[in-house]
Amino acid sequence: MLKRLFFIYLLLICLKPLPAQHNSVVDVGRIQDFQKIDDKLSFFTDISKSYSIHTLDPSLFKAPAGKTPFNERRLEARHFIRLTVTNSGNRDTCWLYMGKAQQYVVYEYDSVAGKMLAMDNRFELYSDVLMNKIPYCRITVKKGETKDYYIQAEIDFYNWQQFDPVIVIPGEQTSFAFIYFIKPSRVYLYVTLVLLSIMLCMFAYTLALFFRTFQTEYLYYSGAIFIFIIYFTARMLNVFRFGEMYFFLYDFRYQVLQLSGNMLILLFITAFLKLKEKNPKLYTLFQYSIVLQILFLLINVPLTYSNKYNFWGNMAFDVIRTCVLLYSVYLIVVLLAWKKEKEATYLGIGSFVAILMAFVALYVDRWSGYDYLLLRYTGIPVLIFMFGVLLQMFLFMQGLAYRTRKQEAERVRAVEQLQLENDRKELEKYKAIIDARETERNRISQEIHDDIGSGLTSIRLLSEIAKAKCSDPGNKEIEKISATSNVLMDKMNEIIWTLNSRNDSLPNLIAYLRHHIVEYFESLNIHLYLSVPDTINEISISGKIRRNILLSVKEALHNIVKHSQATEVNVRFLVNDFFSIAITDNGVGFNSAPANSHGNGLHNMKERLSTIGGTCTIINNGGTSIVFKVPLANYPL
Repeated sequence: MLKRLFFIYLLLICLKPLPAQHNSVVDVGRIQDFQKIDDKLSFFTDISKSYSIHTLDPSLFKAPAGKTPFNERRLEARHFIRLTVTNSGNRDTCWLYMGKAQQYVVYEYDSVAGKMLAMDNRFELYSDVLMNKIPYCRITVKKGETKDYYIQAEIDFYNWQQFDPVIVIPGEQTSFAFIYFIKPSRVYLYVTLVLLSIMLCMFAYTLALFFRTFQTEYLYYSGAIFIFIIYFTARMLNVFRFGEMYFFLYDFRYQVLQLSGNMLILLFITAFLKLKEKNPKLYTLFQYSIVLQILFLLINVPLTYSNKYNFWGNMAFDVIRTCVLLYSVYLIVVLLAWKKEKEATYLGIGSFVAILMAFVALYVDRWSGYDYLLLRYTGIPVLIFMFGVLLQMFLFMQGLAYRTRKQEAERVRAVEQLQLENDRKELEKYKAIIDARETERNRISQEIHDDIGSGLTSIRLLSEIAKAKCSDPGNKEIEKISATSNVLMDKMNEIIWTLNSRNDSLPNLIAYLRHHIVEYFESLNIHLYLSVPDTINEISISGKIRRNILLSVKEALHNIVKHSQATEVNVRFLVNDFFSIAITDNGVGFNSAPANSHGNGLHNMKERLSTIGGTCTIINNGGTSIVFKVPLANYPL
């Protein structure tokens, strides 16, 4: 495959047009619309500047040896051109177009008098196709005549490449303007307009970012895009412009705009990545590149704007462009190696793509044979360079988008952090309320214990003393006072246990219930089996839940003793996602009809468990099984 491509390339090289034998006579009678005549002219370059238009010898004129008749290293010389015109047709007049930004004087040679006669025959004609005036020179040669014309051209650094002589037949100027200027450039113009539109959108976006954030990096980047828009727009206008001043500023635009755009991109990278603070060494390398480009412009632009040093100035510009590109490659390698910022990857890859395309454009423009092998139009290097800049901008925009997403994420995190802080303050406030409530509960329980408890204890002791002193052993009132004081003491202890926040845990609840159950059956003729888990986690249980569970358990024990006639009771505590208490007896069971005497007790147990989010299940089958189940999560505190 590679060999086949190589042979095709050699074939294309061999098919490259060879220079034809020089024919110095232009027959305007054979021209239908227009014809390039650069191969019909002969030239004489007076390096010594010792000749004038009136002292020229026709033998001095020779056909050009290369693609251009002018030596760019000898632009300060005097340049003379010889044109021989004959007419084998019926048209007497034709127009001579010399190229863009051309300044010249045409002389007609009078062979009879042997003199050069200056002609005042230059004019400009507006073209609707180009929306501009095209400069022409009118030449009149009657049928059968042959005339020699000598042209003294003012060739300078800004117009020597624009020399492009064409004979145009009057009335065919519209066809000439379209076919010669627009048609070969259509693809270039269309693509350029599309790419410029994309660049303009990017410019508007980055400028909007600057006005929204007032961050200098966005100003640098929008400035770089704007400069490249001007640069590529000016290059596109080369197709339509003919004025001397426009092309006089060509090198200024070519160098200043390119390097200014590059410098603004470097400033954007340093500001966007904050290299001055985060990577001072890399920041210094970027600054060196900017300073060197500024110094080069200050020295090289004046050199370029002179006929004598223009060639070397352009060569220096190519050299500095190559050096800047190579130095930029080094900066990109260092930038990509700096993995601290992900945005640096986007910027580094974008810059590398732009540099690669710039190298390709420079090669195509200076050394390749693209004008014979691909497309005979010099806009190809511009399009390559433009594509590189646009791809760079696209990747830079990805970096901007990543930075925007990251900043948005940081903003959301900041809002979330603020919300968490507010929630923390609310939680602390709620905790303070809970602590205050628990403190109040503890204070109440302490006062009940100290005040009411001491009073009940006194009543109980006094009743016992009264019983001992009473001569009547059957005094029922004293017995009733003693029993009531004992019941009140037990109820008060339960209330104190419920109110005390130090008991708000599952292990304390199980320990209290276990003690109460054992104490309850201690004096009864009922065998008790009690099962408690080996390990119990510290789970918070509110006083409300503890009290309802305690009262439900007491109600179940009371029913067993009063109604079941049981001889054995099995109590099991289970802890998983629920806290369960299973109480089983071997009694006679019960009648579940509403008329049953203990129906209210069963209803009370279910009601108490329901208020704390639990359940009470009662099974009557050869005894009674009661299961209390309370969830250990999402219950009200």
